[in-house]
Amino acid sequence: MIRNRPPIIAVFICIYCMVNSLDLIVTWMHPSQARLGAVALIIWVTPVVFYWSLRNRFNEKTKDRPILLGLGLLLSFNGMLGSLNVLEHIGLACAIGALLPPFPMNLVWLASSLSWMPAFDWLGGRFFPEYIIAARILISAIPACYMAHSIQTRISVNP
Repeated sequence: MIRNRPPIIAVFICIYCMVNSLDLIVTWMHPSQARLGAVALIIWVTPVVFYWSLRNRFNEKTKDRPILLGLGLLLSFNGMLGSLNVLEHIGLACAIGALLPPFPMNLVWLASSLSWMPAFDWLGGRFFPEYIIAARILISAIPACYMAHSIQTRISVNP
């Protein structure tokens, strides 16, 4: 089904996943390198904001993405049941990713969501602790910039 606005169920699933991921705020407020995870999240989400602002201007139709929404809901719910924050965070990333139509770079952009998750500190802190802040920002910014460019190209070609 094609819609002119985000489906209400997608909005509710995103809100549910955000509520389950509220531990991110507590993690980012601690004085550590994880606090820049909020900046990485803002950078990572910019293609979604960019897409919906341009889509409304050009009145592009958006297809539902039930697989990503269902995966986001399933991961977030299982993370809540098992107290596994990383599953909740991945579920949030999938739910947010469902707000974008399919692009060639979607999987890379979704994988770059790891940059704003606290799990990135655990992984990167073992291998490159001096560069974790720069890596966090670069890993979220490069795919986000490419996605924004793809969105702009797609919408300007198909007004």
